[in-house]
Amino acid sequence: MDFADLNGHSLLKRYDPDVTGSPFINDDWVSAKITLSKGKEIGPLKVKLNLESNELYFLDSAGKEMIAADGLVKKVDCIDYYSKDGTRYVFKNGYPPIETQGESYFYQVYTEGRIELLAKKFKYIRTEKNDLTGDISKSFVDGVVVLYVYAYGVIQPFRSNKNFVASLWEEQKQQEMNKFIAANKISFKNTSDLIKLFNYYDGIK
Repeated sequence: MDFADLNGHSLLKRYDPDVTGSPFINDDWVSAKITLSKGKEIGPLKVKLNLESNELYFLDSAGKEMIAADGLVKKVDCIDYYSKDGTRYVFKNGYPPIETQGESYFYQVYTEGRIELLAKKFKYIRTEKNDLTGDISKSFVDGVVVLYVYAYGVIQPFRSNKNFVASLWEEQKQQEMNKFIAANKISFKNTSDLIKLFNYYDGIK
């Protein structure tokens, strides 16, 4: 692959060695196909996503650990790599800004198509003091996962109720979707059910 396409910079930020845990979604380097912001696809490339800094780490041709330049990478599709619930690890940015997330924020993409179900996953460093000894400890901890939907050019927080979900459908597909929800006992609070639901919707002609 041509590393000239991936304008990375070396690791300038180093974490305090006393911080326990990991800032990455997974400590292992995984192979991924990379889509650049201008549409070019490169890879496979060994990558790790830092959820604390929202940065994509990669290994260059010499095996050196680098960080992709902000805004350069549009999509990260981890090859043959799945989460515990069987969801493929795909991350994308370029969505409209919302709350504290800008356009360069990487969301995990649960569904792609007319309606995209997105997850904001992040980590932060928690500092705790032992009341007995006075010792200070620091650790990486997972933040609460927040779901969003992106449809018709708009991103918004996902709300787990039927009225909100139904507002996403085209009117002529309402009846068919209601039948699918009833037949499959879809729970709007279950991520796997939502993935099944939105994938079904995208398959309707």
